[in-house]
Amino acid sequence: MGRGRPGTGVQALSSNIRVRFTWAGRRCSEYLDLAPTPANIKAAERLMARLHHEIEYDLFDYARTFPNSEFARAEAERQAEAEQQALAEREAETTYFCDFADRWLASLTVEKSTYSCYLGAIEEVWKPHFRDRPIGSIRPSEIKAIVAELAKRVTGKTVNNSLIPLRGVFAAALDDEIIDRAPTLNIKNLKHQSPKPDPFRAEEMEAIIASLYDRYDPQVAHWYEFAFGTGLRPSEQIVVRWGDIDWNGGAIRIERARVRAVVKSTKTSSIRDVDLTDRTLGVLDRQRSFSFMKGADAPIFENPSSRLPWPDVQDQRKLYFHPTLLRLGLRKRDAYQTRHTFATLALMAGVNPAYIARQLGHANTAMLFKHYSKWIDGADAGREKSKLNGVFGPKLDQKVSILPGISQPFGVLGSTKVLRNREKRAGDPYGTRTRVFAVRGRRPRPLDEGAVKRRPALYGRAGPPSTQKMQLRPRGVPAPSFPGSPCRRAGRRAPATGRH
Repeated sequence: MGRGRPGTGVQALSSNIRVRFTWAGRRCSEYLDLAPTPANIKAAERLMARLHHEIEYDLFDYARTFPNSEFARAEAERQAEAEQQALAEREAETTYFCDFADRWLASLTVEKSTYSCYLGAIEEVWKPHFRDRPIGSIRPSEIKAIVAELAKRVTGKTVNNSLIPLRGVFAAALDDEIIDRAPTLNIKNLKHQSPKPDPFRAEEMEAIIASLYDRYDPQVAHWYEFAFGTGLRPSEQIVVRWGDIDWNGGAIRIERARVRAVVKSTKTSSIRDVDLTDRTLGVLDRQRSFSFMKGADAPIFENPSSRLPWPDVQDQRKLYFHPTLLRLGLRKRDAYQTRHTFATLALMAGVNPAYIARQLGHANTAMLFKHYSKWIDGADAGREKSKLNGVFGPKLDQKVSILPGISQPFGVLGSTKVLRNREKRAGDPYGTRTRVFAVRGRRPRPLDEGAVKRRPALYGRAGPPSTQKMQLRPRGVPAPSFPGSPCRRAGRRAPATGRH
């Protein structure tokens, strides 16, 4: 068995042949699946001679020469990653923001209203800054500067809405491996004050409905009386049809909405049945004479001027609702407050919150408690507060007994620290000293007559405890002082006591 010539890098082992060589500054070692015969050793030496020649002229391909090598596979994977990274960098440098944003918008499957908002933000906010910029060159600091400038002109909610499509564009670029990190990753939403429900009181609601009946076509009043009585969203009410009404069951099915002239599913993408009260059924009965004969698929409410379905919910608000509020001297509010009015009046009437949530189309009562908890608290007419008063003690003007024969308002003695009266009480026939102890935050416990008898020096030697009363010194009358008292020796006036 040959051993290979020295300097060739060939070494014959017991069952195969090992070759060693240096490539790219690394010492490499591979095993040939050949028996260590003289002929195979000669073949290995020829292989090494060709290998050194290819390395010298930069023609060596490790994976082709040693296809079964673990090192070759790892090296091939590393080279593929490097090539992919280089390709992504080149693509990031040649893919411009405006082109990729248009591709992202074209791939969306959202409602038309949502698409319009995204398109407006891309065109009006982000393209003016990043239109001809490679998408991989945009930095977080640039986006933050634009957000800061935008926040000076619009509300925080508008800024946050503008960030939504921008995050979508960079998320898509990240998925396509055009960029390795989204610059919007650490950009937070701005804080903003969410609008609170501003419903009408019951008397305001009635005044609005009466004014609409008095001043406009009855169909206008029918629209708002039905809105107040059902709590429907305006986008839902505008497309309710006569065929949606269950006259026997006294309910109406809500399964569609119209937003920006497009009929779509409801906001929560769910179908619900809304119960109708006698009053709302009366509204529908009066509305029959205007649109019922147009068919089951005809909208219930229509524009009284054109006798055609309402195109949107803007005309009703601008032409009728806001002028009515102005005429009645009510604060200007959006017509969506009819929905909030339905919810709050129902809660204050004691209607089950779960039932109201189903009427409004909420999945559960969480949304109801989040937005209308103020009116839920006001629905008990003070009953819960009365329960608290019963649990946590007497009122402030109620007299409680601290010591036998001594009565004081609970709110006075119950909130003071330990008081020590070291002066002779005015009008005390026995000249005894009385110490009054009170613990902050606790209701004092009355003492029995036995305690008075056992410690007369502390509680006094007066007659029956129920006849002894604490006498308060009038304001401005100096307290008596005694020889040896600190105030007497210091030549100061004794502090006023008996008032707290």
